[in-house]
Amino acid sequence: MGILLKTLLAGAVAMTALSGAAFAAGPTAKLDSGVVAGAQAGDLLVFKGVPYAASTAGAMRWRAPQPVPAWTGVRPALAFGAACPQPHLSDDPWAQVGPQSEDCLFLNVWRPAKAEKGGDAVMLFIHGGSFTRGAAGVPLYDGAALARRGVVVVTINYRLGRLGYFAHPALSAENADGGRLGNYGLMDQIAALKWVQRNIAAFGGNPRRVTIFGESAGAVAVQMLTTTQAAKGLFVRAISESGGGTAAAAPIRGGPLSGEAFGAAWTKSLGLADPTPAQLRAIPLAEVLKPGPTGPMADGVMMLRAPGDTYRRGEQLKVGLMIGGNTHEASLVGENVAVAKQGLGGAYGELLAASREHPTKAGAESDLITESLSTQPSRYMAQRNAAAGLATWSYHFDQVAASERAKAKGTDHGGELSYLFGTRIDRETWDDTDRKVSQMMGDYWVRFAKTGDPNGAGAPAWAPVTKAASPYMDFDASPHTAQPTPLEDRIEAAVVAVAEKAWDAGK
Repeated sequence: MGILLKTLLAGAVAMTALSGAAFAAGPTAKLDSGVVAGAQAGDLLVFKGVPYAASTAGAMRWRAPQPVPAWTGVRPALAFGAACPQPHLSDDPWAQVGPQSEDCLFLNVWRPAKAEKGGDAVMLFIHGGSFTRGAAGVPLYDGAALARRGVVVVTINYRLGRLGYFAHPALSAENADGGRLGNYGLMDQIAALKWVQRNIAAFGGNPRRVTIFGESAGAVAVQMLTTTQAAKGLFVRAISESGGGTAAAAPIRGGPLSGEAFGAAWTKSLGLADPTPAQLRAIPLAEVLKPGPTGPMADGVMMLRAPGDTYRRGEQLKVGLMIGGNTHEASLVGENVAVAKQGLGGAYGELLAASREHPTKAGAESDLITESLSTQPSRYMAQRNAAAGLATWSYHFDQVAASERAKAKGTDHGGELSYLFGTRIDRETWDDTDRKVSQMMGDYWVRFAKTGDPNGAGAPAWAPVTKAASPYMDFDASPHTAQPTPLEDRIEAAVVAVAEKAWDAGK
């Protein structure tokens, strides 16, 4: 019996033992792998810790996700599943991940107790964390407030760091057919979307009305999903929050900056100059979690090239898109002006001088970081999607909690999340304006998921991006549609010129 089969059978035995325990069932859902029982929370039904793929521990490390072993009886779905392994580097709200395990491919579902005829629209959230941290069970991402608007909300775990994004010549050789390599976190996200297609009807959801949304690294993941044929037909709309859009993608093989080269250098540092796949999978988890180069790669199968480059070519999936970012994204990189200099190239000096004429509270240097890192790359992707004749909406988020407003330079990276989910974090105090913006934002997002258009009766009009214009919704104390300034047009042109040069060079 092969080691892979043994691992799967062991998981099946564990599942059976778990489901055989005495359990008082709450609301249930019959899945293709077995029955789960969640809990009722007022007008919602909530299911936590539902496995969408098999364990990735042991012999399953650095393999494509496998189907969940079936179980008998009723499996409790009352607690979040383990987070995927990650280092503890922050005490911020998005980093409150709880227990960790390599058996971590779980998702959570919030659904209305009564579904609409034909099934509710589905919103699947992909968390951020630089592809190295985060989890679906973080309290910040509680899906209850969105679900109460009449959608099924799903949050997912996916593999992170070297466990999720890793290439090595030995693993490539193991997959002689040239199959899926390296981007295991992306494979997990696709596996979760396929699970939704098979199972979401059991939760009152409509598999033909799925919207993916994500923030930061989760937004980049959303962009990757909109540009891979492996995800075709799995969703109809996408929302990218603070994911930029003009980054280059490292290749998985070929040259000193490839994923394989970084992987081989790392294992050599551990004394494994020519390891077998089994030796790689036996590396202690503590070593795997140590910092080092990691992240999505252009693998030639799942992801052919950087998402922005795919949009440039008009080869993205034909889905509706909502995309934008916050007014102080410079907070993500610690106000590092090198980011703006790299993103703007030779135009940096003249654009800085122009920005100094009308700086925001953050200052001209910080403004250029935000513009080059997030605002204009997102605008570019919106324009390319609209140019393909697809429904597209752009936004800037500029609301700050009342307790932080006097000292804030703008809305920091990730600052929109508590408004979207309606999960005010402990250190914040909200006033009526904050609550109004939170209500409006959630309403816009849900309407987009339901219909493809965020507009609704009584809400400020949100104009779409078109082939000729790039309006955006400005989420501040009085949300309204705004237009880019001539300076922003110049910044976008510089950002695109630098990005296209990098894409063309294959960097």
